[in-house]
Amino acid sequence: MAQLGRIFCTATLLLVSGPAFAFPVSSSTVPFYVLLLIFVVLSLSLWFKLHRANQVASQLHNFIHQHQDAVCLLDAELDIQQVNPAFCRITGFRKEQVIGQPLRVFNSQGEPEDIAYTIQKSLLKRQFWHGDIWSRKANQQVFALDLSISCLRPATKSKPALYLATFADISTRKMNELELRRVNTKDPGTRLPNRAVFMDYLERELQSVTEQHPVFAVMILQLNSDADNMPQNLPLVELATAIRSQLPTGVLLARLSTNEFGILLPAYLASQRLDLHCYRLARQVMTALERSTVEPALTPAMGIALYPNDGHSYDQLLRSADHALQRARSAASPIQLFHQASLPRSSDSFLLEQELQSALENQEIRLSFQPKLCVSSNRVTGLEALVRWQHPQRGLLLPAQFLSIAAESDSIIHLDHMVLQQACEHVKHWNNTGLMRGRLALNIASRTFFQPDFLPYYLQQLQQHNLQPEQFELELDQTILEQQPEQSKRILHSAKEAGFFLVLDRFGSGLSALQHLRDYSFDQIKIDGSLIQKLEQSELDRNLTASLIRIAGYLQLGVVACQVENEMQAYLLHVMGCETIQGHVFSKAVLPSELATVIARESRAIRQQTG
Repeated sequence: MAQLGRIFCTATLLLVSGPAFAFPVSSSTVPFYVLLLIFVVLSLSLWFKLHRANQVASQLHNFIHQHQDAVCLLDAELDIQQVNPAFCRITGFRKEQVIGQPLRVFNSQGEPEDIAYTIQKSLLKRQFWHGDIWSRKANQQVFALDLSISCLRPATKSKPALYLATFADISTRKMNELELRRVNTKDPGTRLPNRAVFMDYLERELQSVTEQHPVFAVMILQLNSDADNMPQNLPLVELATAIRSQLPTGVLLARLSTNEFGILLPAYLASQRLDLHCYRLARQVMTALERSTVEPALTPAMGIALYPNDGHSYDQLLRSADHALQRARSAASPIQLFHQASLPRSSDSFLLEQELQSALENQEIRLSFQPKLCVSSNRVTGLEALVRWQHPQRGLLLPAQFLSIAAESDSIIHLDHMVLQQACEHVKHWNNTGLMRGRLALNIASRTFFQPDFLPYYLQQLQQHNLQPEQFELELDQTILEQQPEQSKRILHSAKEAGFFLVLDRFGSGLSALQHLRDYSFDQIKIDGSLIQKLEQSELDRNLTASLIRIAGYLQLGVVACQVENEMQAYLLHVMGCETIQGHVFSKAVLPSELATVIARESRAIRQQTG
């Protein structure tokens, strides 16, 4: 019996602790009951270890079984060994259909794409791989998946490698991204690159000029002098094809707006006599339009700007080309080149700039406030501060008459600071009298935005008036973001952290790069009035506006439509999903003393059309 106890004890030690800890047990020196006690203790220890391991394995199994993402085990060849129910639910395959089969990976067009080698190489090097790929479901539907593969067990001499793969269906996200990219780069009416692409190429061209290729040209072709009176059913695709046929390979043709096309002649194609080169191209395009079947309904004109003589930045070049275009409208020739020396700044502009300096010192700047209306509730949900200049001789001047002049100097910074101070005083008063509705929107100029003390100054003014950033919206034109993208991102992030509500202004005109919505911390977009004004007449503008509203919804951004002038525009926007409008349909910009009257009639606004 003692001999048997010694054998049991030794065997148990081997099972629990391994051969390194086994030791011979002598029956002559150890009583049998001691051996038996050792055997019982070691057996219980072994049982508890096995029980705990089974519990952990059961918990892990339940976690994988109940996980909402697909989970599967892969062997060294990336063949499927086991799957969880979510895998079957997402793919539509039964378990027995996929065991032993490799992961099926395709490109976005549904064509087979073998990336197994790339994945295996990454797994051997880093024990991990992650990426977005495409596959097919059991019903042959292509879907996108966010796939991660981790090494569970590295390969050894006796056992092959084992991997754990998890993925989620991201098809909806990919479809949204594809729609964003399509709207962001292609004009739907002509299938040409849109203004965003044109501006991007123009910016690149500015950065790529060299001593060998120092010049390039920007041309703006306008089909009609009045975009609102464009011929109906204009064959835009055929028109774009006719223009494109007259341009050499490498010249960019893009649609800038309803009735304007942009042409970029890059530096590497430019000749020494760039002005003559551009004129010949322009004449060829005009000839092609004259021969087209729709030419009698059009009055085309073209303005041309040359780098570097007519501007050193994309906005200067576009401004110069637009000036040349306006001259072409009034000149005998429909093609005009801009020459900066031929259009000196008028003496009246210089005088107005000097008078603006005095206006800032003499407190001639006043604010008006335009309400924003929620269409569903007919309630005022916010206000926008709009600047006015009460000139002692010229009378009341609107922003269009002096803001562009102020923006060329630091006067715009002083102007923005004065607007902020007056706005704080009014908001504090309205808080005390119960007239404040929602947030007050402030427009921020580029020069102000990039001042080192921009955010500290605004926060300091709010603190002095006992106001919170949450009561204010900062409206920024999208052109600001393109000047210094990384710095813009940092400033916007800080403003967001401080509590300001951020609005991307004039969205839908100009560059309108949709990546701004993805890359920056905006809370809301403001659809440009140029789109709203054409909602009733232009199907293209209706479709574009509806797409922008839908995309904003995908990205969980608020939407405001400005310059809404009549009830039909308000109704169309309501149907498209835009709940907040701003414009004369409800109220023009009013003086602070008139705000109480506007608030009193808010419940009666456009009830018939949008209720």
